[in-house]
Amino acid sequence: MNVDYQVLTFKNQIKPKDIGGLGVELNDRKGSGNYDKERTQFNIEYVGFDGHSTLSSKVYETIYTNNIHFNKGDNTNILNGCVVTSGPDFFRKLGLPMKDTGRVHVEGKHIGEPIFCPDIKSKEDIPELVLKYFDESYQFLSNIVGKENVVYAGVHFDEDTPHMHFYFLPIVDHVRRKVFETDENGKRLTKQIYTKDNTIKNVPIQKLNENGKPIYEVEYGKFLNTDEFWKQLGGKSSFAKLQDQYNEYIISKGFELDRGEIGANKHHQDKAEHNIKELNYKIEVLKEEFERIKSINDIELKTKNEIINISSDDLFNPSKDFFKRYRDEDVEKLISYGKEIKKENIASKNDLKKKEIRIEKLENEIKQFKSGKTYSDKEKIISKQEFIIEEQKNTISSLKDEINNLKEKLQRITNIVWTKLNNAYLAISHLLGFKNVDKDNINHDLMEYKVQEINKKYEPKKEKSTKYKSDDFEL
Repeated sequence: MNVDYQVLTFKNQIKPKDIGGLGVELNDRKGSGNYDKERTQFNIEYVGFDGHSTLSSKVYETIYTNNIHFNKGDNTNILNGCVVTSGPDFFRKLGLPMKDTGRVHVEGKHIGEPIFCPDIKSKEDIPELVLKYFDESYQFLSNIVGKENVVYAGVHFDEDTPHMHFYFLPIVDHVRRKVFETDENGKRLTKQIYTKDNTIKNVPIQKLNENGKPIYEVEYGKFLNTDEFWKQLGGKSSFAKLQDQYNEYIISKGFELDRGEIGANKHHQDKAEHNIKELNYKIEVLKEEFERIKSINDIELKTKNEIINISSDDLFNPSKDFFKRYRDEDVEKLISYGKEIKKENIASKNDLKKKEIRIEKLENEIKQFKSGKTYSDKEKIISKQEFIIEEQKNTISSLKDEINNLKEKLQRITNIVWTKLNNAYLAISHLLGFKNVDKDNINHDLMEYKVQEINKKYEPKKEKSTKYKSDDFEL
């Protein structure tokens, strides 16, 4: 009997730039998926766009109206998502008619096997058990993330495998903030560090407790923070825990799905592959170091061999009659002395090369020194520098006065613009039917977003992007 496995695939790195294409795929069914437009009408939405023209509009209005703190940078993981599904056999067992698409899997463990899709002609073709399966999956995920944080949830029957897309804001009610050292005025103290590209960077100094551990403070509120969200769910083991919890939950609702060890095995496999890559890298580094040391050792060995293998022939080549004048022991002393001279000569050559490098460096420094002012000109240099410093002080003082005048002028202009902007936002609030709004409690972020929405309605329509790939999750 074939075992049916649950597929619960999370994605926690959806950036602001990804939301546009994702919204087009979800709402307009445009992308890289195999969409059957005749089956699109049978798709189900638990949470839709709610009158918003784009997913982006829905996301940001939800953030602003709920006063959620978030980082507005491009690298913020602003959305998290999940896809829930299983294999075609599972849906077939629940009573959903499936048909052969005529295509086969070209990769994965099912390579070469036929691809099936739902054979739906009317709503009656979708069994109650299939609907219940997705209903229960939606309830499970909503309870985990909070229904108020779900921005989209829907089931797609118009692709190869029925599946649910579930997107939410990763909201937490508290975050830990680093505590930094400050001076008497409350200004952060900094220290200089060297970055990877060997440049100097000023960084704040984190405050430490009596045990030398970093100090944190807890801030309460509503925060969009992916790292903290998953940390509070269990950190590194959070995904595995959710898989376990979901499996227990979905079985309790009457659906026989195997938890499987696919995710865990994949995690360990990825970790093992990562460790292997690190070891291979270290091996390559050690190989390079070995070759460098080997080259140095070869030079040293060659030098030693030259010294060891010094012979009499290397020292002199006199005639035999020459040695007849001396005793054997005197000749041996002469040869020994010659060998020592030869050794010193070899060592001196090596030392000479080092000194030549040092001399070259000193000569360059001397040239640089000579190219500047000589010592005899120091009084003239000092006098000239003092004049330049005084002149620059006067210039700085004059510039400070100009800056202060500009600041005052800019503040007056800012006050005027801000008053007019408040009046305009207040008028827009009234036109949009917002209640209990006055010029002292206007949400400028929300109003700016509303103004953009209004302007978009009057802009020429552009062809929507289809860059987002629906198969970003494996189904």
